[in-house]
Amino acid sequence: MAHTNNEYYFLAGGGEMGEQIRAKDWSKTSLGDPENWPHSLQTMVTVMLHNPFGMYIAWGENYTQLYNDGFRPILGSSKHPQALGISSEITFSEIWEIIGPMFTDVRNGKAIGFPDFMVPLNRNGFTEECYFDFSYSPIRKEDGEVGGILVTVIETTEKKKTAEALKESNTRFINNIMQAPVAMCVFRGKDHVVEIANKQMIELWGVQSENVLNKPIFEALPETKNQYLEDLLDNVYRTGEKFTANEQLVQLPRKGKTEDTYINFVYEALTEPDGTISGIVAIAIEVTAQVLARSKVVESEQKIRQLVENAPFPIAVYVGKEMRIELANESIINLWGKGNNVIGKSFKDVLPELDNQLVFEQIKNVLETGKSFHTTNTPLDLTIEGKLQTHYFNYSLTPLYDINGVIYGVMNTGVDLTDLNLAKKKIEESDKRFRNTVKQAPVGITILRGRNYMVEMANEAYLKLVGREEADFVGRPLFDSLPEVRATVNSLLEGVLKTGTPYHGNEAPVPINRYGKPEEIFYFDFLYHPLKEENGEISGIIVTVTDVTEKVEARKKTELNEERLNIIVDASELGTWELNVKTKDFQYSKRYIEIITGNGNNLNLSHAELVKHLHPDDLRIREKAFKEAFVSGYIQYEARLIWADDSIHWIEAKGKVFFDSENQPEKLLGTVRDITDEKQYQQKIEESEKRFRNLVMQSPVPKAILKGSDLIIEMANVALLKNIWKRKESDIQGKRIFDVFPELKQQKYGRLLNEVYKTGKVHSESESPIFIDGENGKQKFYIDFEYAPLNETDDTLSGIKMTLIDVTEKVEARKKIEESEKRFRSLTESIPQLIWETDEKGNALFASGKWVEFTGIHPKGEEEWKSIIHPDDFEENARIWSHSLLTGELYRCDVRIKSKSGGYRWHTAISEPVLDKDNKIIKWVGAFTDIQTEKAFTHELEKQVAERTKELEKNNIDLEKMNKELQSFAYISSHDLQEPLRKIQTFATQIIERESQNLSEIGKDKFQRMQNAAQRMQTLINDLLSYSRTSTLERVFEKTDLSEIINEVKEDLKEELEQKNATIEIIEGCELGVIPFQFRQLIYNLVSNSLKFSKPEIPPAIKIKCKIDIGENFNNEALSNNKEYCHINITDNGIGFDEQYNTKIFEVFQRLHGRELYNGTGIGLAIVKKIAENHNGFITAKGKPNEGASFDIYIPVT
Repeated sequence: MAHTNNEYYFLAGGGEMGEQIRAKDWSKTSLGDPENWPHSLQTMVTVMLHNPFGMYIAWGENYTQLYNDGFRPILGSSKHPQALGISSEITFSEIWEIIGPMFTDVRNGKAIGFPDFMVPLNRNGFTEECYFDFSYSPIRKEDGEVGGILVTVIETTEKKKTAEALKESNTRFINNIMQAPVAMCVFRGKDHVVEIANKQMIELWGVQSENVLNKPIFEALPETKNQYLEDLLDNVYRTGEKFTANEQLVQLPRKGKTEDTYINFVYEALTEPDGTISGIVAIAIEVTAQVLARSKVVESEQKIRQLVENAPFPIAVYVGKEMRIELANESIINLWGKGNNVIGKSFKDVLPELDNQLVFEQIKNVLETGKSFHTTNTPLDLTIEGKLQTHYFNYSLTPLYDINGVIYGVMNTGVDLTDLNLAKKKIEESDKRFRNTVKQAPVGITILRGRNYMVEMANEAYLKLVGREEADFVGRPLFDSLPEVRATVNSLLEGVLKTGTPYHGNEAPVPINRYGKPEEIFYFDFLYHPLKEENGEISGIIVTVTDVTEKVEARKKTELNEERLNIIVDASELGTWELNVKTKDFQYSKRYIEIITGNGNNLNLSHAELVKHLHPDDLRIREKAFKEAFVSGYIQYEARLIWADDSIHWIEAKGKVFFDSENQPEKLLGTVRDITDEKQYQQKIEESEKRFRNLVMQSPVPKAILKGSDLIIEMANVALLKNIWKRKESDIQGKRIFDVFPELKQQKYGRLLNEVYKTGKVHSESESPIFIDGENGKQKFYIDFEYAPLNETDDTLSGIKMTLIDVTEKVEARKKIEESEKRFRSLTESIPQLIWETDEKGNALFASGKWVEFTGIHPKGEEEWKSIIHPDDFEENARIWSHSLLTGELYRCDVRIKSKSGGYRWHTAISEPVLDKDNKIIKWVGAFTDIQTEKAFTHELEKQVAERTKELEKNNIDLEKMNKELQSFAYISSHDLQEPLRKIQTFATQIIERESQNLSEIGKDKFQRMQNAAQRMQTLINDLLSYSRTSTLERVFEKTDLSEIINEVKEDLKEELEQKNATIEIIEGCELGVIPFQFRQLIYNLVSNSLKFSKPEIPPAIKIKCKIDIGENFNNEALSNNKEYCHINITDNGIGFDEQYNTKIFEVFQRLHGRELYNGTGIGLAIVKKIAENHNGFITAKGKPNEGASFDIYIPVT
């Protein structure tokens, strides 16, 4: 090298890769010394090394690589640094099938770019999916040709993965909203446009989804605009502060009118990654029923308190040991006579006169024991208005429990004796009405008290629901009686007790063990409502329950049936339809439209438009079916359809008519099924049956069909009737065979026919004697026969197929042959040849006396043959003999036969097959003829030929050596010639570009001619190189689909094909063992030749056909008859050529047309011929002027 790499300006800088590029010895690569690099390559290397983005250059045909620091991480540790200076095809071998064709396009001048292109790369010891924004740009040399490829790459793997993750996150977010069990939606923008709303939210709003989605919420629901909601949303969107509200009153449209609803809802801002607010997520739960129910409970409690306070009988409540008066109505206050200011005071202080009258002890005992105290007509002395007076009371002391079941007080009720009976009656009637109301309620009702859910009461409906008796249920904790429901309802009851919020359950599954039976799941609608005391404490829960098991199970069965029906419809590929008879409204499924029209995309066709697809001849069938359906209630018919492509299809339509209350047809529901395949199959069966019967009737072999267990003669062909049965068809048709031929029963044939029909097994025999009664009495025949079972399409046995062949003549002829055999064997003893005879399989039958006299043995099998045939001749003789036995060809072989004295003599063995009248081999007859004298002469002649052959082989080796030297010379010379050519082209281009104004027109013309001559010279050198490679490169054959090679050539010649509007038709393809790159060159040259010599005014049409067959079927004398070849025929409609040039066109430098009209070097077809020969094949050409050319290639199949 004249310089070091550090001295070149274009290799300066570039960081680590710049250092590695400068340190590399490029003279050992295909790029060579950097001093000789093309100027364009030097310029692009400078650009690459000083660019921060990933860049690399693939230069030359081998795509030798240079790359910068930005590209190095893309290669990874497994490829860098060894990738520098080697071929891209090696570095990116795992994806070369992707980028290889791209490189080819770029070398043809086409720039390529892809954003976020996925490439599987192995750059860190494992294959991973990587994404890149990349571009492939051609780098042109000074002569305008593409010398290399500039690849600019920006890795976007992380960006792509982030985008996909964000997309997946958004999808999950949307799915969570749509599948949420509560109402949810998303508002976007300051106008609060409804972007997403799930089913629950749409139902809550009371509108159709299409009337609200993608619209501002207050435009879609104008009823809500003047309420407070708009301000709330605006504030959340503006501030980002979450808003939560419970039981808010909202007026919403329901069933055509505005209703008051109560909603628990949350508004929460949606923020983008940059922190900006883009929308609001809304979550809502309607609690209208709970709010209204609670209002009723509060109202009820107020009514109860008012009832107590206004009760006409005395009521008071004493709390604690101090007996503090918590509640006392006006009646008892008036009865006490101590004034109105008694609430909150101790009962002992208010009525001290009761101290010795056991009342305080009775109250204390109730507080301590929880046992109520009742008394009637009890006298008590009370100080009223300063006077001690005796009054008679009926009074009760009842313990009161808190939510924990602890007694916190005593309720005192009483009446004055005078009013006792009246008050008692009123109470009894009131209590009776209340209990009757509860008892007769159609829903289950129970009251639970305290934290252990003590059952205070339960009506009969409730007891039936839970399967319990009142005595075993009331007065006990709920879970003692119903332990099986604890897991289901305990948490719900606790929630009601703790929060005071009613709980409403719909169709809740609950396990119940009713009346001791096994546990079952029942479904209930229920309401748990808290019972509150006057002080607000929750003391219990009132439970109302409705058994909806039957409704739920019925709905589930309906849903299951619908699901099963849909599965059946989908699986059977049925189309469904519904026709309203009165309104003519017609609905149908997508599968229906696919069956009727052949196109499932048009779902807006009317009923009349669909009927137009019916075949005109079948309209009457449909009309008749509809008319009958309105009478019978069911419709069924088969008809033909005409699709848009004019193809005919068959359908089967079925359905049911539904009638209104006046028994008039109201609607039809039905299905359609495509039965085209069934119809075609049925037609094929009928045609097959017809062909079978015609075949039987026309067969020269006697045949008959017997049907059923009675063996009825269904048909018998002419050959059978005329030659064997000697009957007319009318005499046997439809009759039992044993009625026509009773003599068969006395022979074996009757038994055999019955056995075949019973077992279904074929029975056949050869040369079987049979006796048939005829006009001339009983006649004897010899027959070959077969009785075969006749099966229907469902494999059921329906009869017997009978085949009979009269072989009487053959049997009698064989007997004559056997007599002739005796005469033949006598003849063999009178001739000098050694005569032998075998059966059709080669087993010895006979050897003449001369044979035994010469060999001393009788041939029996292989061992005897081995003992008399020379060991060196045995294998070849056995091979030829086996071939003759297999093919029936003449057996001929020269072997040395051992005499009984031990010496060997040469004999010619000849054997021919003996055929019967059906051309079947029945035996072989052969003879050994002594050729010892002739063989000695032949041996001497072969010796002389061998010596001459040795001389020819030596001359051939010398010739091959000279040929290799010549090829090497051509290869080296063509490479060395390209360097001065490049300089000539470069300098000529520079003179034209820079000195053009100093040249005369003649000078410019001569420079142009010089450039054209240099270009032709370069083309010639490249063709010489291609021709040289066909002889020198290693030949590795691979099994290849020729269609793939043809498609690759079409891609390579894409621009030329488009320019000439040419077509390439692959009529037939095949697979063949070839040298792929050579065969690609062969196809390329032939297609290029057709394009080059096309007619200017006619688009080129190239047809390629491949076929594999044996040589004798190709009508080409140059082929071996029994050898398999691949025949490739390429024809075009070009200018053609005269037949006298059929062989000349394959010679090197031969041109049939002037260079002025058709460019080229005259080497292309010579290369094609050489490649065909490299594949042990050959090529021929045919043509006529102005009628195109045809090339035939024959390649042996290996």
